[in-house]
Amino acid sequence: MKVQGFLRLFWTTLVFGTLFGFVMNLLANPGYLVSQSWAAIVTALSYSSTWTGISMMGFFAYLIVHRVGLDLFRGPRLWNRVQVLLIAFALFDAVYLRMLAFSNDHMWRYIGEMVVLVIVSWIVATSKARQTNASAFIPTLFLMIVITLIEWIPALQTTDEVALLWPALATLVFANAYQVLMLHRFQAPVEAPVEVRQPKGSKKRVTSKSS
Repeated sequence: MKVQGFLRLFWTTLVFGTLFGFVMNLLANPGYLVSQSWAAIVTALSYSSTWTGISMMGFFAYLIVHRVGLDLFRGPRLWNRVQVLLIAFALFDAVYLRMLAFSNDHMWRYIGEMVVLVIVSWIVATSKARQTNASAFIPTLFLMIVITLIEWIPALQTTDEVALLWPALATLVFANAYQVLMLHRFQAPVEAPVEVRQPKGSKKRVTSKSS
């Protein structure tokens, strides 16, 4: 990816992710508008932009991890199997560890959140595979589930309040989905080599050095 494409992806993700997160914060916390305070609006914007920034760091970190994984496991076949196992492990931990940290009373809510995450991730991975190639399905699914859950950890460690957790998760999912679906669009097209054909009847000149 050229610098121009990288900057376009960076700034569009930051703007769209922040705006989407801001709307999610308003829906989850109507008090931002009820207070009619600029400080509340700035707080909501900074909150959503922070999660968008975390998503961008996680996305580019995964691009490096994915390349290392391909080299380490000598191709996509074994690496994809490892990613599937990590997806299952991450989903289990996202429910079980939260039950240990908070309460079993919210178990079905935790499971419901993971079900929604899997459905949205599956749709994004399917769309990515159709736009590029089938080999992009598992890496996209891994990004949308595992990397998103890792990025969500700072919020999970501090609170279990829906009004704070869900806007953060929604912002991360949106930003990751946008980046992975737009990545190939912002990459510079690979120019095919041009074959130079000689006109018929033309002969190449062969030069020889006299001894």
